[in-house]
This record gives sequence, structure tokens and C-alpha cells, in this order.
Amino acid sequence: MTDEKKIILVIGKRGSGKSYLVKKMIRTDTRLVVFDLMSEYVEGVTFGPENPRELAWFWRKFYKRDFRIVYRPIRSKAEILQLSELVYSLGNLTFVVEEIDSICTPYELPDPFAAIVQRGRHKNIQLIGVTPAPYGINRDLTRQAKEIYIFNTNEPRDIDYLRQLLGSEIEAKIAALEQYQYVKWTDGKEDFEIGRA
Repeated sequence: MTDEKKIILVIGKRGSGKSYLVKKMIRTDTRLVVFDLMSEYVEGVTFGPENPRELAWFWRKFYKRDFRIVYRPIRSKAEILQLSELVYSLGNLTFVVEEIDSICTPYELPDPFAAIVQRGRHKNIQLIGVTPAPYGINRDLTRQAKEIYIFNTNEPRDIDYLRQLLGSEIEAKIAALEQYQYVKWTDGKEDFEIGRA
């Protein structure tokens, strides 16, 4: 994990390279929890709602050590709350949330997930949120984000939202992206960077 714990958003339509980039970002993280709605992650101990006792046992045994947990929910909104409580109480880890727009909508940022968004850096938690729909996420996420990676997207509401958030030049930069390329915005930097997953 990097020294500075921050919120990172990874945005783009399906198949654009989002999850591949996130896997590269977290490959050396030694304390990791992934909320994996799309069954995209395999490196780690996998749990789901059908085995809550095993997760509780694993958590009690390994919470002070290094671990990589992949959690595959069935009822995402209910299960993210339970997992967020564990993540926040533990701290000192990276928390990846796939399809974050399905959990925290523009009108809803449920506790205790809100505690991770608003105060997670004080507990040494890095949050990486992945979404195909930036228009559909809670504004606290974009306000707190330190980095945003934007892959190809063509949904008009998402383009409008990104233009309002990052400035009018973002639309042309997104339109010029090739397959698996992204535009990276970093808080405090004037220029965008172009990269490849």
C-alpha cells in the first residue's frame, strides 16, 4: 500500500479495463478486502454470505496479520454494511468496492460505509471505488477523491457529470481514448495524465 491513504475512483464502461487496472494497483497490498459483486477477483481467500462463520473465524484469527479477502455478496446493500463495520474497526488496509454506484447513490451514503468515506484515512484505510456510472455515485465520494481514473464512457449523463466535476476539456480527452486507455485526474495537479491499464 502507498503511504498516503486516499479515495481513488475508477470509472468507465464495462470491458474498458477498470478491474484490470485495480488489480495492478493492489497487487502488492498485503492487507486487502475486496467487495466483489462481479466475481472478478481470485487472489485471496473468498467468502460470501453463505459462510459468515468462516469469515468471522478468519477475521478473528488473522486481523493483526497480512490477509487478502475477496467477499462475493448476494444482497449487496445489506452485506456492505456488515463488511464496512469490520473494515472500519480493523483499519490499516485497502478496501476495493466494485460497482460502488449500487451501494452509495447520490441520495444515500449508508453508515458505516460513510465512516470509511469520510474518516477512513484517519484509520489508515485506502478506498478504491469502481463504477461504470459516475453520475450515480454519492457526491461525498467525488469530493473526497484524490485520484480519478476515467476509461472510455459514452453515457451522456456521465459525460455531463464529469465535465461539471473536472472541467470542459475532459470530454475531448475521453473521446480520444483508445481501448484500455484512461485519463487520470489527480487532486492538486493542473494537467490530466493519459495511461493504459
